[in-house]
Amino acid sequence: MANIFLYLDTRTPRRDGTCSLKLGYVHKRKAAFHALDIYLKPEEWNDEKQQVVGRADKKFQNVIIKKMMAEGTLTLQRIILRYDIDTLSQKQVLDMVVRGSDIADDVASEDYVLPVYDEYIGLCKKGNTASTYRSSKKNLVEYAENIDTLRFKDITVAWLRKYQRWLIDEKGMEVNGANVYLRNLRTVFNYALNNQYTFARYPFRDIDMSTTEPDKRNVPYEKFLEWVTCPTGDFREFYRDLFMLSFYLCGIRPVDLLHVKKSQIEEGRLVYYPEKLNGRTKLSIKIEPEAWEIIRKYEGKEYMLSIMEDRTDYKSFCQHWNKALKAVGEDQYFEKTGRKGRVYTKVKHVGIIPYITAYYSRTCWASYSYNVLDTPMDTISQALGHKSGLKVTNFYVKRDVTRADKANRALLDRLAKDIERFKAKHQTA
Repeated sequence: MANIFLYLDTRTPRRDGTCSLKLGYVHKRKAAFHALDIYLKPEEWNDEKQQVVGRADKKFQNVIIKKMMAEGTLTLQRIILRYDIDTLSQKQVLDMVVRGSDIADDVASEDYVLPVYDEYIGLCKKGNTASTYRSSKKNLVEYAENIDTLRFKDITVAWLRKYQRWLIDEKGMEVNGANVYLRNLRTVFNYALNNQYTFARYPFRDIDMSTTEPDKRNVPYEKFLEWVTCPTGDFREFYRDLFMLSFYLCGIRPVDLLHVKKSQIEEGRLVYYPEKLNGRTKLSIKIEPEAWEIIRKYEGKEYMLSIMEDRTDYKSFCQHWNKALKAVGEDQYFEKTGRKGRVYTKVKHVGIIPYITAYYSRTCWASYSYNVLDTPMDTISQALGHKSGLKVTNFYVKRDVTRADKANRALLDRLAKDIERFKAKHQTA
């Protein structure tokens, strides 16, 4: 049960032997204290009765203390009724008690959502993160008619459920997409609480924002072999080479592949910090001969690949990359008549894997390592840079990168053999 009490701090007495009387608050075995402007000697305080004793002005002092405790207890009860007290720190609650019963009105005038949302976006270090929050804010502005006056206390469980339903029904989002926007709003809400911009009741505990298992489009191994061996001879070859380079490098993410510098190649290994992991994990991948062949083909000056030498936006490149990968397949030619009656030939690329993207190099590498070669899941996790095993165990065990190297080499050898088998089979047919 949350309560306040008085505590005479005898640890650091003043020169005259008096000690500071403090107001204390305890909740869930954690305490916070606020020094009052009252100083007493240890023998002048009865801790059991919470009263001043042995002083000429004890009645006067006890009246003040009794009044202060009554007001504090009343304020605490109002706080418990109006806010989710479990979301507040002990110091936050005590500060509200000390400031008085009008704290709710003071805070309510300062807890507008939009300014805090903008402040949080400004603190986002990664451009992709800031972009995601700006997109979330745009939808929030569109949904909330009173966005300029929307306060955190207005965001209730019912409000969140209506917003979630609006994202799905009106904006046509999948459940996972809608929940991303709700989780972003939750992050901003927590930021406001942590910085004491608001003390509104926390509404997110009763909202299901979990990620459902998506319908994963698997690329069948035989279909992948057909896609890899399909002759192109045009712009598609360049983009497929990049895909295979990512595959040969244990499914390195497109953003990391495009931004790798030559200086990050050390003794035949690519050593880098994945952009998605914010520098928390360093990966080291052995560059196999198949990867070296493609690297030398498209080598840059500063970057490992020349693609980003004269670009700043990798996302627009990835759009062209994905479009070209989907076009790898049969070429169908047909004639078309122009406006002036001129007949010209057009080509339509019928893709073998119409849903493939650059990121599939990562899922393909992981899937084929596991399903084709029975590579242990922990080794796959290590190669991809994912956390694996128990947190405490990982603290003691330094996983050897040679396990991932051997797994990658085994998969590339198997793929090379299967490509030759696939070619021989279809050439004979």
